[in-house]
Amino acid sequence: MEFSLSVIEVTNDFPNVVKLSGDVEATIELPLEKLGVTLKKGDKIRLVLSKEKNGDLSKYRVYMWGIVYHVTEGLTRISIGGLQLDIKKKLPLAVGEKVYVGIL
Repeated sequence: MEFSLSVIEVTNDFPNVVKLSGDVEATIELPLEKLGVTLKKGDKIRLVLSKEKNGDLSKYRVYMWGIVYHVTEGLTRISIGGLQLDIKKKLPLAVGEKVYVGIL
């Protein structure tokens, strides 16, 4: 699954909370400074979710994996090593599934 999104807000908290809008509404927690990644309001990104690990990680700004821990009609939640990704849509994923998350 791949979603084209725009950054609509980035907090200065640690970790940063990045709100995204586009193909879906999403919020992700990321320690941007520690990752050496800059995201600001208006930036365009693509969020990629996959059950299989991508062999070419060089194209991603950030690449990580997490576990799906909540799925309802209007929300899918993925825990990424204690950080959280919320997608305001029911995705075809099951609780407990491992998911690779990439940001292009």
